[in-house]
Amino acid sequence: MKKKMYQAVIFDKDGVIADSEYSNVTAKHILLKRSGIEVDWHYHDQFLGTTHEYMWTVMKEEFHLPEEVSYYIKQWSEIRKELIEKEGMKAIPGSVDLIKQLKADRIPMALASSSNVTDIEADLQAIGITNMFDAVISGEHCKKGKPDPEIFLKAAAALGIAPEKCIVIEDSESGVKAAKAAGMGCIGYANPDAIKQDLHMADEIIIDFTQLSVDFLYHQRI
Repeated sequence: MKKKMYQAVIFDKDGVIADSEYSNVTAKHILLKRSGIEVDWHYHDQFLGTTHEYMWTVMKEEFHLPEEVSYYIKQWSEIRKELIEKEGMKAIPGSVDLIKQLKADRIPMALASSSNVTDIEADLQAIGITNMFDAVISGEHCKKGKPDPEIFLKAAAALGIAPEKCIVIEDSESGVKAAKAAGMGCIGYANPDAIKQDLHMADEIIIDFTQLSVDFLYHQRI
């Protein structure tokens, strides 16, 4: 297989940069419980990589929730923010070091997350990496969620770099599919402590960010 050079890196947020599963799921449990609904923790695995609107639309229909989807998104975001302010937000080990290394080497970077803008800003601030990305694309900016490639294509456009010159770092099946549908390279991050995702479509799979350095842009095998 020949080697391919990349000019930019596009990061997912949840599960790649922010170790956010606990706050995400706990906030949903709290909000659902207020409506008298209790579900298993792994019920939420189906929503990994999807938009907030999709997630709450599914739950509204399944549990016959009385309020509009926008109400639940707002309430969930507020509960989640309170949890982060109280308990903090951890970064995925090694992810921040990689971002700082790429920044120091002036490699263009974008963040492409299904989260809304408010949550993205709160998470980046909690982790201490605000203003590190050249472009930030939220699920709010897109009509379609992952696995549709829209969010990654918009990230590439915002960077001014052709999609085939971008490489994505993703941890979810839908995210990997979206990256490949966008014509981009993709590194799948298989967190040993997270629910297993089917990342077989990724060009390379890692289990630790120490496996990556800036050189992966120039030596990634496709």
